[in-house]
Amino acid sequence: MSERLDFVYGERDDYKDIFRIAETTDWGETSNDIQRYLRNPHHKYILLVNPEGVVNAITLTVAYDEIGFIGHVIVEPEMQGMGIGQEIMIEATNYLLHCGCKTIKLDAVQKAQTLYERIGYLFELNSLRFYLDVSTEERIAQFKEKRRKFTKKFPLNNVKEDDLAEILNADEEMFGCNRDGLLKILFEDFSEYAFISKDTDDFLAGYSFGVVENKILRIRAGLSDSLETTISLIDAAIITALEAEDIEGVSIGMIENTKWGIKAMDALGFAKTGYSLRMYTGVKNEATINPSFFAIGHPAKG
Repeated sequence: MSERLDFVYGERDDYKDIFRIAETTDWGETSNDIQRYLRNPHHKYILLVNPEGVVNAITLTVAYDEIGFIGHVIVEPEMQGMGIGQEIMIEATNYLLHCGCKTIKLDAVQKAQTLYERIGYLFELNSLRFYLDVSTEERIAQFKEKRRKFTKKFPLNNVKEDDLAEILNADEEMFGCNRDGLLKILFEDFSEYAFISKDTDDFLAGYSFGVVENKILRIRAGLSDSLETTISLIDAAIITALEAEDIEGVSIGMIENTKWGIKAMDALGFAKTGYSLRMYTGVKNEATINPSFFAIGHPAKG
């Protein structure tokens, strides 16, 4: 573009404008999601504002020490095709580099792959999406029949505040960077959907954090030592939601090398609904793609 674009950093009061842009997609972001992202000290929205003060495009940056992530690149439909997406991507990348990030990752929709490649991003692996329909009694019965085939490997309990330090330490070690802001916010807002499993020696076997909004249970973050623990954690969140809420479905995102997650999806009757492309620029490393994680979209979500 020939004219200079005016980028500003989003604040908490901007959540309505950010959500207005986000809901032009079918990604399922809610207003509460946006407000949670704005509460996280690791997150920063970059907004494109026109001369009248109207927000026309957004992107979400996530700075986890030396690992950065770009979560949203959304341009208003009537302004697409003008090169704005590339400009806001460059702005976000430069911001994360300024924050000290040596590696920057993102999940790209297929049609945007060439845009990201033009500015130096490379394909890493696929990021998958799964969905379980529980909108009818018949669907719920089908799920419950499948879950009866499995037993818990270790006891399962709701996460307590005293558990957080152990969970955060394990998450940082396995994930490759510190996500304490994200996990603490998920615990604060939806503690009833946060579960922990420990083995017979009281060592951590797995944990998961979920949210329920707009009749959808979303498993946002999960780490597990086995297929049995993965299934137990997902099952606990679903049963809790079915008993407490009028939910219609369950949504989980995970990378394609997930060790136990994809097997759990098949075992519990989830359907694969799509995928995006995990891409990176900078130093190639294993952060964010540990196969022990069974629930992760972009790190802004979990």
